Amino acid sequence: MTQPIKFSKLPGVLSFTRRINVTDCLFFSAMPSGALKPLQVTRSGLRGTQNINKKATGDRQEVSNIQLTDTAKTDVEAQSLVVKMGISFYALQKGLNSCALSKTDDESLLGAFKASFNGFLERTASATGASKGLQEVANRYARNIANGRWLWRNRQYAQTVCVAVTCGEETLTFNALKTPLNHFDNYSEDELKLGAAIASCLTGHAEHKLQVKAVLDFGTGMNGSLEVYPSQNYLGGDKPKGFARSLYAVGESFLAPQSDLMALQSARVVGQAALRDRKVANALRTMDTWYPDFASNGLPISVEPCGANLDSQTRFRAKDSSFAYMRQLNLIDVNSDEGMFMIASLIRGGVYSEGGDK
Repeated sequence: MTQPIKFSKLPGVLSFTRRINVTDCLFFSAMPSGALKPLQVTRSGLRGTQNINKKATGDRQEVSNIQLTDTAKTDVEAQSLVVKMGISFYALQKGLNSCALSKTDDESLLGAFKASFNGFLERTASATGASKGLQEVANRYARNIANGRWLWRNRQYAQTVCVAVTCGEETLTFNALKTPLNHFDNYSEDELKLGAAIASCLTGHAEHKLQVKAVLDFGTGMNGSLEVYPSQNYLGGDKPKGFARSLYAVGESFLAPQSDLMALQSARVVGQAALRDRKVANALRTMDTWYPDFASNGLPISVEPCGANLDSQTRFRAKDSSFAYMRQLNLIDVNSDEGMFMIASLIRGGVYSEGGDK
């Protein structure tokens, strides 16, 4: 039996492959015929107003704001917005991608760390099934699928959101707006059923491919040619002057330059609107209520090694990081707050290599 150890450092080469894969979320307009029409991102010019929170320079401050910008709107005849994606979970036991010594590591470190890691996995996902800790993490994934958190701003503006999850031959349906966003208590029967399917994948006992579809209704009078919100692209210092916003799109683009003035278009298609897979994955793993400041902050954060949170520009796990917990896996109860955080961290994946003396 491995003796309890708290390692002073981690192996110089250490990484874990994520145990969840998410597709991009594709946007569609639901037409009166029942057909789904791909919802396009279009690029067009507009003349807006200039409003800047700084003192004017010179004698006159510019009022006009000429922009080239991307927008995404439902079809003029659309009855609702449909967003579709696929999710797969994989066995935790196959998540260790690389584990090797650096030039300065003691040779005994590798065997001791692997024994600690394997022991944690055996307590998490045994031949008989999932531990309570792993099942709770799976249930939290199920809730974040069911509540439509992954729809981001689109969820806020919808009057109703129906999320349907197909797993094998069965389809589970959820009222997303009535499924809690900020706590993980009192799971419904269907949430537990979905959580059990996810846990069976994480333990290696099954291979389910989840097909997820959300139908968003924006209310009477608000359907048809309504702006919706795919992911935005970060352009950084390469952003052209006068270019206001670039939206994420997939598929065929029609942005080739038009040299013939007779062929000039006021709006050109960028591609099909979509939420980026990484943005969706971030929402699905927004389940960390185990961090020390949760009682005062009151909101779950995304599972990140150091608890980095963009909304508050804060690292909530500066000391209680997954890097620190990785050094003591054989000391951690898999059903404790620390254990569940580490299970969720292994599902997320990442690089944990640590060089030099610690």
